[in-house]
Amino acid sequence: MVTNKALTAYAAIFKLLGNRTLTDDDEFRGTISLNSEVLDSLRILEQFQLCNSSADLYKSGRRVTSVPIENIDSSHFNYDCLVFISSNWERGGLYIGKNWDILLKSPTRILNPIKQAFFTETSELISVDNVYFQNYLKLSNVCNLIDKVALPATGSNIRTIVFERDINISYTLKQSDLEHSFNTEALDRLLQEDIHHEAKTALVREALVKFLRDKGTNNRFGYLISHFNAFTSNLMLSYQSYVEQYTFDKVRKEYQEKQTEYIQKINETYSDIGAKVLAIPAGLWLAVFKLEEAPIASFGFMKNLIILVLCVLCMFYVVFHFSGQFSVLLSLKKEYSSLFDRLAAEHEDESKQIQISKSCIDSHACWTWWKLALSNLATIVVFVMVLTLSWFSVTVG
Repeated sequence: MVTNKALTAYAAIFKLLGNRTLTDDDEFRGTISLNSEVLDSLRILEQFQLCNSSADLYKSGRRVTSVPIENIDSSHFNYDCLVFISSNWERGGLYIGKNWDILLKSPTRILNPIKQAFFTETSELISVDNVYFQNYLKLSNVCNLIDKVALPATGSNIRTIVFERDINISYTLKQSDLEHSFNTEALDRLLQEDIHHEAKTALVREALVKFLRDKGTNNRFGYLISHFNAFTSNLMLSYQSYVEQYTFDKVRKEYQEKQTEYIQKINETYSDIGAKVLAIPAGLWLAVFKLEEAPIASFGFMKNLIILVLCVLCMFYVVFHFSGQFSVLLSLKKEYSSLFDRLAAEHEDESKQIQISKSCIDSHACWTWWKLALSNLATIVVFVMVLTLSWFSVTVG
């Protein structure tokens, strides 16, 4: 890229400057011997307004003339050239400054990382192969993390995090904060997932407050960066604990709800049919009082016979209905047994409580089975009583 040539040319000229000094105008002043490579570099610096448009030429320590840089050619290569170059410059993601500490004082350069830098204090051209620069490029990811959980920003530098108490974080750093490599990928993946979004936001707030509350406002961001791997580990452990607790609560809620649901269904297998046939025993009892002594072929005998037939029909109606509920009860038992066995196998930590819930449902199913059986038996007994009375009414008559 053409813009990258600006820093490359600046680095070349800066290192070649003899008697280099910093002027009151924040420019570096020095002399340089001219050759074709130096001339190309000077023209690039002029193009990017990194040096004066003209240069003074010297011979044996004496100033000879001043020539526009664009007019310098090979005829001037025997002269020494006095040039002035900028000490601070920034354009299109490129930066020239004293050192890392000066660069990192600007929140804008933290939130919007530069692409390449030259530091005049160390005469160093910084790019992606530098460990400090690699860590520097990750700073915006950390800032995005903080911005997601912070209160709406009132300025470009301060962010406020609230969890039980509030802390302020200032986006300022020192070079020493970038000494240790850190990784933001795991945290980025975690926060990009939609699941548990609100919980993760709260966990990040909690982790930030606990991790930074003992530090000063201007030191918190630097401490977070220099210990970011430890912060990430703490946050991941907190999220893992949350997921385990969430899973536990979800499983517990599931089997408790299923327990209540199946107990209700089992009770309904008896209560529903009981409501339908509730009036029949009363009818059979009234039928008993309608029986009367009568000889065979008499009107009373025919009435007794009809009552007996009605009692038989009622008995079959009741018995068939109660007996049909046994298959419903069996189907429910297979259904909930399969469900609770699966839950117990999937969640071994809760298997004991799951089995207790299953046993509770089994108890209700067993009691319902006995209620159905006893109801059938009672219906048959009542019918036998009616049949006996009918028999005696005929023989007596």
